[in-house]
Amino acid sequence: ISSIFFFVLLGADINTQASDSASALYEACKNGHEKVVEFLLSQGADANKTNKDGLLPLHIASKKGNYEIVKMLLPVTSRTRVKRSGISPLHLAAERNNDDILEELIEAGYDVNTTLSFERARLYEDRRSTVLYFAVINNNIYATELLLQAGANPNIDLINPLLISIRHGCLKTMKLLLDHGANIDAYISSHPTSFPATIMFSMKYLSLLKFLMDLGCDQLCILGFGGLFICLLLWGRNATKDSEIRDFYPFSFSSPVRSFNFYYCLFLVVNSI
Repeated sequence: ISSIFFFVLLGADINTQASDSASALYEACKNGHEKVVEFLLSQGADANKTNKDGLLPLHIASKKGNYEIVKMLLPVTSRTRVKRSGISPLHLAAERNNDDILEELIEAGYDVNTTLSFERARLYEDRRSTVLYFAVINNNIYATELLLQAGANPNIDLINPLLISIRHGCLKTMKLLLDHGANIDAYISSHPTSFPATIMFSMKYLSLLKFLMDLGCDQLCILGFGGLFICLLLWGRNATKDSEIRDFYPFSFSSPVRSFNFYYCLFLVVNSI
């Protein structure tokens, strides 16, 4: 920091940018130099200069998880410039599981339903767009609950986060999403099927399938092409041994007593052939 102080005394431009457009403030934030960040801001460093990727110092600080630096940057960062970047610091905090940063940004008023720009979403194979999706795909239950309680909409992404939680076999996340309005009959618009994607994704965890059907998932949709095969496959599989699922929904598919919905579904399929 003494070197920086010396250059400033000599009249160096504190907002000069390198060949990649990164400012001294950006580099200090990236490397976690809290005292340097504090000094640069006290000398009037511009917190709204982006690097070549369009990221602000707040973005990189949120990504790196430096809580103190994020707190220093919040009052001097333009929300308009953040929006123009096409990505929220919330996305980067959620992607890296920086829950304390996520909480601080939410308390500062950042929109939990902000989405990635089309250009940034294209960088991900699944075309994710919401902060909630990042939390769910990381299986971060705390961040998921935090975002949902702050008003995150679980039905924005191309692939519904509920489907991701089913794929993970995480009943806690499923319950959180469903309690906050996730579409139980969610489809993947780019890959239409004759039955809800929630059923397809829960094939690996039969206890989750029963849980979804008991909540009202449209099991009649599976009567389309391939419905009989699917139901017979489900019937023949054993119950999952996942202790977490049993804690939340203590039902064994190996038991002779099965749910009415499950029996009814099979009855309709068998009688439709």
